[in-house]
Amino acid sequence: MGTADPESLSKSPNYRGKPAASSTMTEKGDQAAIEQKQPYENPKWAFWRRNKDPFSGKRYYESGYLYRRPVRAYIENEFQGQPIYDDPTEYPHRDIYGRVTIQKKDVLQYISPTESKPRPLLVQATPEVIKNQPAGDWRRHQMDGQAPTVLRISEWSLANGNICLRWLRVIVVVPVILILLAVPLSKAWDHTEFDDSYTEFPSYTWDYPKHARNRLDARPGRESNAENYGIKSRVRSTGLTNKVRLLRPRLLMVLKRGIWDLTSETSRIPYVFISFTAMHFPLRRSATVSAGEAAAARDRLEAFAQEKTREAGMKAYWVDFRCCAPDEDQELHTADVHRMCDVIRSAEKILVLLPELSRQRKLEWGARMWTLPEALLARRQEITFCSPSETKTISKLAIAEQVWDDGDAMEGDHQPTRLLAEHYSNVLTLGRLELFTVALKALTNRTQNGAFSHGDVAYALMGLLHHRIELDRSDSLFQALAKLSLANDSDRLIERMVCMFPDTQIQHSGKDHNLFLALTEPDQYHTQLWDIEPLCQVAGVAVQDQTLILDSCHGVSIRWKAFPQIKYKRPYGFPELVAEFFLRSGLYWCAAGLSLIIIFGSDYSTKANSLDPEWADFEYSKDWDRDVGLIAFGIVSILLAFLLSMRAPAAVRRLAGGHVMQSAPWLVGFEGVMPVAELETLIFGNYERRLTYDPSSTPFCERDPDERIGVEPRWISNPSTHARPTLPKGHRLFTLVDTGNLTVSVFSARRPPSVALVCGREGGMLRAVLCHYERSDNCLYKETVVRMDSMTLNQAKCLSWVKVGLGDNRDRLVHGQGRQGRVHQRMVQ
Repeated sequence: MGTADPESLSKSPNYRGKPAASSTMTEKGDQAAIEQKQPYENPKWAFWRRNKDPFSGKRYYESGYLYRRPVRAYIENEFQGQPIYDDPTEYPHRDIYGRVTIQKKDVLQYISPTESKPRPLLVQATPEVIKNQPAGDWRRHQMDGQAPTVLRISEWSLANGNICLRWLRVIVVVPVILILLAVPLSKAWDHTEFDDSYTEFPSYTWDYPKHARNRLDARPGRESNAENYGIKSRVRSTGLTNKVRLLRPRLLMVLKRGIWDLTSETSRIPYVFISFTAMHFPLRRSATVSAGEAAAARDRLEAFAQEKTREAGMKAYWVDFRCCAPDEDQELHTADVHRMCDVIRSAEKILVLLPELSRQRKLEWGARMWTLPEALLARRQEITFCSPSETKTISKLAIAEQVWDDGDAMEGDHQPTRLLAEHYSNVLTLGRLELFTVALKALTNRTQNGAFSHGDVAYALMGLLHHRIELDRSDSLFQALAKLSLANDSDRLIERMVCMFPDTQIQHSGKDHNLFLALTEPDQYHTQLWDIEPLCQVAGVAVQDQTLILDSCHGVSIRWKAFPQIKYKRPYGFPELVAEFFLRSGLYWCAAGLSLIIIFGSDYSTKANSLDPEWADFEYSKDWDRDVGLIAFGIVSILLAFLLSMRAPAAVRRLAGGHVMQSAPWLVGFEGVMPVAELETLIFGNYERRLTYDPSSTPFCERDPDERIGVEPRWISNPSTHARPTLPKGHRLFTLVDTGNLTVSVFSARRPPSVALVCGREGGMLRAVLCHYERSDNCLYKETVVRMDSMTLNQAKCLSWVKVGLGDNRDRLVHGQGRQGRVHQRMVQ
């Protein structure tokens, strides 16, 4: 699954890629073609491509399956009206063995377990789905079973009906059954040897992480290139980066001989920290604030700060617009802002300047994001609120009640600012996981005045944590938060986040912080973040947004095209011995009888028709009794064989049915739902209650009230009387059959996932992240999370680096040019 580096592709001895037909076009020409959204067509193969339109909706036959291709108009409507056009880009893929292949992207694809290369995904579906719901961007055909032929014939003959008709069917199929059983490969009830491991997922990502956990895994030259981190060499050489902790402020406003002066001699000078909001003191020129008004507000605020500093008994104060670097020196200015937490910790007092001490003014101040670290990190437990006419001291706990508004936050344990105030007041202690998630929720509930980068929330959160990160202006909020979490001992928060199953709207909202905010609430399985024990490790944060590189997770490929013929072991006792006696002996008695009749019948006929006088009195010879007796015995043997063979269909059912001790493990999926009796008949050939619904694998599970046993959902067994559950927008119902544990699970997803990644455990079960594969950037994208039996872990193989996206990739699935396609297109020009 790995992404190939464009420079290494051209040098690889395995490189076999050819440029696309439009690769000689300029990038401007390509962009114009994309904007026109015209289907790509090579004139040389125009006729071939008309017949090979991947979205024609026509039927095709390939690899033994008659399937129907997706319909272009339906997919355009499903993806919110975005037109689909044939992508002319050829995307490189380097498989787990290092082989490079170049392919175009059309329909949904998967990594073939046998070829280790991307292949078009073929999905089996129930007849109801085929009839009533068009396919997404994947190929589809009607599902069929792979049960042994001899068992299916036997079940047909024993089907309910008129007894005479049933015996007639038995008489018809008995010769066919006996002939099939003469072939050794047709013995469907005895599989002594089979692989006890799930189908592996042959995947490895060759991408460098954007932010690697270990520097040895970073792209060469990344650590030494200061520009990539957004920190100039001048700032780095002086040690003034946002990673360096300040013991004292870099600059202070100090009263010297009756004059307030900005000085860098800040050692051993006690000072106060001035907090305010631009809503009350607009210091910057804008569309609503003129330059004169901004200058007047600046003078008014400065005089206000000097007055309150004297009243506090101090001779120095720190205020951002005076003590931070000017905006022109952007890097140093940003470093000063991100190290503001150190200035707050060293201050003797925190003075909040307001026009008046009304509740509304306090709420306006508390709505600003940076007020959280300004109040929480104060050395004292009280914060001083000042107006021109009065001064009032409020404790941190009272601020959480009177000043900070959590909006729609719930009462009690879910009130983030209250929890933070209690934590920093030493009333209670939040764990590392809780501190990270609760602080993030509190920060994102506030406005960001003058954000310096997309990840500014992460850098505000950084002030509340131990370890700090370098500023990277190209980081999204997700990348900055993930990098910050990896830098701190956050109890493997990112690994736990991968295993969480948040609300579907959160996962597909497109907002980076929602993935982290969901960690503060129980997921759809009513599980908290700290309940999950990770079984994988994040090796780094990928270049794509909301994407991670995982290591040490266990992967299983999900088969979608058809059910394989399941091999299994079952107990063999006296009833099975009797059944096999009836099944095998009938063939033996028939063979013996036919042999006697043929041999001795032909001998008698030859002697009786002879003209030799010696045989004239043959009918009185002593051999007559022997020949007639053997012929009669042969006839009796045939009759006995016929009677024994009448039990052949029932004997086959007995030998192939019943309890299963062990079966070959597969994860097989199909689109739609089906009653378990029909499903088991389709897979095994008959219904013997081998398959059961898992009691707690997905939110659609139903359980027995007395025992922890899964029962079939009523909306599946009786669809006419029970309505189907409401699905999230864009989701479909899929069914996953685990033949290793003989369980059935129903889940909903946007697309059929082709791999299950076991990334954690909780509540006595495993957490498996089901992902689909995206061809344009060689990445797995999270579709849903299911719970599996713990025994599955021992039968799934451990994977090395795998790139997994946690967000929605809907835009990429409209066949726009991805990053890998663009770099390859430039490479081949």
